[in-house]
Amino acid sequence: MQKQIHDSSINRGRACSLSHGTWRRVGAKLACAGACVLMAGQLLLPSVALAAEWVNVGGTQYNRGTAAGDEAGTWSWDGGDDMKLNGYDGAGISAQGNLNIGVTGNNTITADAGQNAIAVKNGNLAITGDGTLNATAQNDVIAAEGDGNVGGDVTISGTSVNVTASGTSDHVTGIRATAGSVTIDKGADVKIEAKSAEGSWRPMQSIYGIFADNIPNRHTAQEGEQEEPDSSYERGADVTIDDANLSIKTADAPWASACIYTVGIKKNTFMKIVNGADVVLSAGSAASFSAGIGARSQDGAVWMLVEKSNLTSRSLSAASSIDAARNQSFGIMAEANTRSETPRIQIFNSKIEASGATAGIYAINRNVVNATLFHAAMIDLRGNATITTPTDGAVRDVKKVVDTGQWLSSQNGQVIGVAGSSAISDIVGSAEVAHDVVINFGDGQEPEPAPDPEPTPDPDPMPNPEQKPDLKPVDKDAKTTMTVATKTAAGAKSASGVLAATGDNAATAAAALGIAGASVIGAGFVASKRRKR
Repeated sequence: MQKQIHDSSINRGRACSLSHGTWRRVGAKLACAGACVLMAGQLLLPSVALAAEWVNVGGTQYNRGTAAGDEAGTWSWDGGDDMKLNGYDGAGISAQGNLNIGVTGNNTITADAGQNAIAVKNGNLAITGDGTLNATAQNDVIAAEGDGNVGGDVTISGTSVNVTASGTSDHVTGIRATAGSVTIDKGADVKIEAKSAEGSWRPMQSIYGIFADNIPNRHTAQEGEQEEPDSSYERGADVTIDDANLSIKTADAPWASACIYTVGIKKNTFMKIVNGADVVLSAGSAASFSAGIGARSQDGAVWMLVEKSNLTSRSLSAASSIDAARNQSFGIMAEANTRSETPRIQIFNSKIEASGATAGIYAINRNVVNATLFHAAMIDLRGNATITTPTDGAVRDVKKVVDTGQWLSSQNGQVIGVAGSSAISDIVGSAEVAHDVVINFGDGQEPEPAPDPEPTPDPDPMPNPEQKPDLKPVDKDAKTTMTVATKTAAGAKSASGVLAATGDNAATAAAALGIAGASVIGAGFVASKRRKR
C-alpha cells in the first residue's frame, strides 16, 4: 500500500522532487549494496601467505630481505618471493612461504637423496617462463605444502618441465600438493615419469604422477603437548590442465599406481581438462588400485570436466595371479560419497581414449543404503559426443549393495559398456562393461538447438568450482548497482596479476570485490549529497 502524502505546500514540493524521492532511494540502495559487496570481499579474502621467509639453494640458506644469487647468474633471488633460473645446474631448491620461479634457458635440478628438487612449505609454488626445467628426485620431486588455510598450490604456466621420480621409499610422487591444488596452464609442456630407483631391492608400494589432497600433514607436538590430529579443509585436492600438454607414466607397484590421483575429505573435488589441453596418461599395474585418473572424495562430490581437449588415459592389466575382485584398474574413475549432490564425469567436444582392466570409464557414489537425498553418479556426454568403441557402446547404470560387515553400502553410478536396459549389479568381471572406450565428437561443432518457447533449465548442471550454490535473486532496483560492481571488479582483477602468480586467486578476486564495494559506496554518498542539494 502506498503511503499517502498530506496536502501541504511542503509535501507537494517533496512529492514532485526527484532529489528527495528517487535519489534518496537510489542513494540508500547504492550505499547498502556497496557495503554488502565490500563486506563480501573482506570475508572472501584469505590470510595471504607471505613472501618466502627464506630460500635454500644447494644446501645454503638465504634469509628474507636480502637479495642473493651466484656470480655466473644461473640463479637469483630478490629477497622476497621471486627467483630466476637461467642455466642453473645444481642441487635442490626449497623455501618457506610463497615462491615464484621464472625459468629461462635450460635448467637442471638434481636433488640429493631424501630431498626434493623444488619444495615450498606454508606457501604456493609457481613456475613460469619460456625455458626448460629438468627436475629429478627420489620422491615429491616438485612439492608445495599448505597449512589448510593458505599455501599448498603448485602452478606451472607456459614453461617446459620434465619430472623424474625414482624413489627407494614406500611412496613415490612426481608433483605433490599437500592441502593444495595443481594447475598446469598457458601452453605449459609437462612430462612426468615415476618409478622405482634402478637397483632397488623392491618396488615402491605406491607410485603417483600427480597427487593432490586437502589434508595438511600432521603437526609434530611440542614436548608435553598432545599431538594435533589430522584435519581437512575446504581448499585443495583439485587438478586443472588448461591449454597445456601433459604426459605421465607410472611404473608397476605392489599397492597403487596412478598418473593423476586426488583425495578430498569433507569437500567437493574438481578436475578440469579444458581449452585444447592434450593429456596422455599411462599407469602401471598394481595389486590394489591402478588408474590413469583416479579421484575420490569422502563426504563430498567428485566433478570431472573434459572440454574441447584430447585425453588418453590407460591403466595396465594386473597379473593374472592377482585376485580381480581386489584389484581395481580404471582408465578414468570418480568415486564420491555424498547424499545431496550428483557426482559427474562430463565430456564435451573432446576425444577420449580410456582403458582399464576393471572398466574404461566409471563413476560411482557410495553411501549407506537408507541414506536420503542420495544421487547416483553420472557419466554425462554433452554436445555430439559419441561412443565409437565399443561399437554398440552406451552409458549403463550401476546399482549394487555391498555388506561391509558394519553396514550395507549402496553404490549407484554409471559405467561405459555395451548397450542394455538393465542396471549392472557388479562391474568386476562383467561382460557388459567396456574395458576399452573411445569417445569422439565428430567435427567438434555444437549442433544448433531446436527453438523452445519455454526452455527448461538443466535440472542438475555441471557445478562451477568458483561459484557458490543457492545464490539469491537480485533485486530489480539493485540491477544497476550490480552492473557497476561487476565492471569495477573486472577492472580490478585485471590489475592484480602479481597475486595471481602466487596461486592466491581468491585473494585477487576478493580485493577486486572490495574495490568494487568501495566504489559503489562512494556512488551512494554522491547520490545522497545530490539529494541534499
